[in-house]
Parts: sequence; structure tokens; C-alpha cells
Amino acid sequence: MRLNWSSLGYSKSEGYARYSMETIRALTRADVRVTPTLKDQLEEMPHWMLQLAGVDLRLPTLCCMPPKYLPNIDGRLWCVTMFEAESIPEEWVPILNERCERVIVPCEQNARVFKDCGVIVPVHVVHGGTAPDEFPVSQRVRNGTPYTFMCLGDRGSRKGQDLVWRAFWNAFGDSDDVRLIIKFLPNSMKCLDEKGSDWRIRFWRDEVDSMASVYPESDCFVFPSRGEGWGMPPREAAMMGLPTIVTRYAGLEVGADDWAIPIDNYKMEPSILLSGGVWASADVDELAEKMLWCYENQDEAGAIGLRAAQWLRKNQNWDHSATRWLELFEEVA
Repeated sequence: MRLNWSSLGYSKSEGYARYSMETIRALTRADVRVTPTLKDQLEEMPHWMLQLAGVDLRLPTLCCMPPKYLPNIDGRLWCVTMFEAESIPEEWVPILNERCERVIVPCEQNARVFKDCGVIVPVHVVHGGTAPDEFPVSQRVRNGTPYTFMCLGDRGSRKGQDLVWRAFWNAFGDSDDVRLIIKFLPNSMKCLDEKGSDWRIRFWRDEVDSMASVYPESDCFVFPSRGEGWGMPPREAAMMGLPTIVTRYAGLEVGADDWAIPIDNYKMEPSILLSGGVWASADVDELAEKMLWCYENQDEAGAIGLRAAQWLRKNQNWDHSATRWLELFEEVA
């Protein structure tokens, strides 16, 4: 099997790029001949030069990116994409229907949403994965340090750091034996008061080579995201053995009972991603209850994290994703 794979870039800090790199690695391990390229190269290089680079446009060209960035090329274009709400941008629909042979999304909720919004080309679900080698099980040695929660502060409010902030206060008041780390990308917007009104909360903006060096700084990872196509960060934290609290919605719902502590109660609220769109806002009271339970039952919570790490390795790594890709290729060949 041979195919082309295109991305806007291959930076470790960008979601689509990391998703692309992990999928390419896994497909290569499965003996698929993948020719990676960039979207700009597909549009700017003449056909003869693409051929010199190994790009054969007679093969499927899988473009992992939002549809608005799809290249204008001849050939069999497959869009590997996702969205984090209950509807997709209106302009995506004609692009997908007119230019794509197929659309591949990482979860069943996305497939339903794309179809409901008018995408009529075949939409397939291929789950994402996790990387066991990059994220080994690592039990934190606390040495008397306070119990520490961690959440992410990127992508505006989508990752739910504002919900974690409120739940932290609701659950722990002014207790001094608990901490919260909010990890940001260095260039992400400042959407919370970072001046330090609560000395127990650390805002971490340092650039890191891998989040594998970050997750072990905490005892529990909290990820009440309002919407995820797949959700790599919480699965990575769980793969390292951390009890991980997530919203049971969209990509996070896939296997959640086996790798996470799911929040079942949420309400649909207006999404900042799309005018008129909605996404899931986790119930702060339930989130606080789950955080308090992990704090009060640290051994049990830790055992949940270790079981999750093993389950992900056996059921939801990138090689499992590659197997589904191979099944899809066989189905549509």
C-alpha cells in the first residue's frame, strides 16, 4: 500500500502536526509506504518535481488539516480532519463535497456532526492513538509535597481551565496542602488572572521538548475540555499512570470508562469556535467532586491511573490506529 500524506507543518507543539507524525510512523511500521509532504509543496511544486520527490498524485493524498486549508490539486484527495463542536463551519461543507473523495474523522461524534451538517461524501471514523514509548509509566515521588492537580491553559477556554479553577476553589477552599498547575504554551493567550491571587496555583509557560517531562509534576490530570476531536494530552497523561478526569464527550468519550475518570454531567453552551455552534461545558460541581475524591482516595486514584496506562497500551495506541487505517484501505480499494 502506498499513499501521500500532507500537513500544514510538522511541529511537535501543534495538534494536527503531531497527529500526522504519529500516524505516519504507525503506518510505516505497518509496511505502508507513506510519502510525507507539506500543503504548500503540493500547491507550489510542478507535477514533475512532485514526482521527483516521490509524490504520485494517482495515489490517495491524505491531507491532515482543517478543510479550509486543503490544497488545490488534481487527484484523490482525502481529508483527515476534526472539529470540536456540534456543528462545523458552513464553508467547510462545499469544500469537502466538491474536492474530496473521502473524509476521515477520529471519533463517532465528529462523523455524526459532519454528516448532519451536509457532508455527503463518505465519512469514515479512524480513532487516534497514544505513544507508549514517549510516555512511559512514571509514578511521582511526592516526598511530602502537596497533592498536585494539572490542567492545560491553551486554546482559549476550550480545554476547560476556567472550570478547573472554579472546581479547585469549590473542592478545597483555602486548604494549603493541595496545588494546581496550569500549563500553557509559551505564546498562548492569557485568559486567566495570572498575577497570582492564589499562591497555590502555578502558571507554567516554559517551553518543553515533550510533555512527558511535565505530566509527572502532578498527581492528577484534569481535562474537562469543551470539545476534542480525539484528545491526545489526557491520554498521554493517563498513559504515564496519572488518574485523569475528562468530559465524557466527543473524542474523549472513546474508551473513557477504561482510561479516565469521566464527568457525565455537562450542558451544551455557545462555542467560541463557531457563531451559532455549541459545545459541552462540564458540570463544575461534579468536576469538584471528582477532584476531591482523587485527593481523599489517593491510592485508589493512583491504581486507576496505572490500570488506564495498561489499557491504553493494549487497546488504543497508534499501532491500533494504523490497523484501522489498513482495514479502511482494504474496504475502499
